[in-house]
Amino acid sequence: KKKGNKKPDKIHGQKAGLKGEAAQYITRAKALTKLQVSLADFRKLCILKGIYPRDPKKKNEGKDKTYYHVKDIAFLQHEPLLNKFFELKTFVKKFKRFIGRKEFDLAKRKEENKPVYTLHHLVRERYNSFEDALGDLDDAI
Repeated sequence: KKKGNKKPDKIHGQKAGLKGEAAQYITRAKALTKLQVSLADFRKLCILKGIYPRDPKKKNEGKDKTYYHVKDIAFLQHEPLLNKFFELKTFVKKFKRFIGRKEFDLAKRKEENKPVYTLHHLVRERYNSFEDALGDLDDAI
């Protein structure tokens, strides 16, 4: 037999932030744990994907926090750049370990196979046609 009832009842009601508008937003700290990336990588990813923090009406976690839309975070979860950031982080760890052990030949070999990430899929995603890209370039000039 299960102990505890997860469903709301007439006496206890629904927990705050599980339903309605408050459930549509997530704090930055929760987003970082969900994506399992560092703050710097999260910022890079948000800038590249064009995702900005939102200002919800009901802030159930606190007024001093930064909120993102749940759909935006789900959108980031399927981003191939996440895997590349992870590969780059593991490369740096291994490279530093080889340098620390003074195994320079292994470090050099490791550096030749350094993971590289490209952003062409993001450009294609943001600009469907070449004319759109040129139009946005005119705005910058």
